[in-house]
Amino acid sequence: MVAVIVSSLMACTAPAPLPEQTPQSIPHDADTGQTIAEAREAIDAIPGISVTDFAGGGPPNVKGNTGYTVVFNIEPGYTVTDGDLLVDYIVRNVWAVGEGHMPNTQIQISASTADGEPFFDLTAAAEGSTWRSPKTSSAPSRHSSVIFPLSEDDPEGAVNLMKLKRGGSWPGVIPEPFSYDVTVKNG
Repeated sequence: MVAVIVSSLMACTAPAPLPEQTPQSIPHDADTGQTIAEAREAIDAIPGISVTDFAGGGPPNVKGNTGYTVVFNIEPGYTVTDGDLLVDYIVRNVWAVGEGHMPNTQIQISASTADGEPFFDLTAAAEGSTWRSPKTSSAPSRHSSVIFPLSEDDPEGAVNLMKLKRGGSWPGVIPEPFSYDVTVKNG
């Protein structure tokens, strides 16, 4: 009898099992696209750009969100001359990654300018690339980050997804390397 009562009490107080955290609605591990390493190499191949971090594609968090982060340095002696094209290239390279999970929340890009070099205005480049709508202006700085929303629940994210999906479904078409310089060696 005691075992029945204890068993009944435990059944009442035991927490309900958590729903299985599977990425059922988030595409992952596509048969097409590029690997994270290939996307990183494509960006790193731009003269004067050194990728220091390229992360993402992991399983969604408990809210079902997943995204990517690309961090790069502008090497000493270089200036970015076509920032909007550089940002567009990075976003499209990330979208072309078929390894891991499709980003469904955001792509974050961070840039650092070398000491003594002209600051790279990443915010202006993000707005010029049309991946980010104009926000309040910010002064260029040595270290900067921008976030490109990709959530269908966010008006700007929905527009970004629509633009990315024009070329087809995820993963997108792998961008061709630049046939011209988007950076210039100073002096």
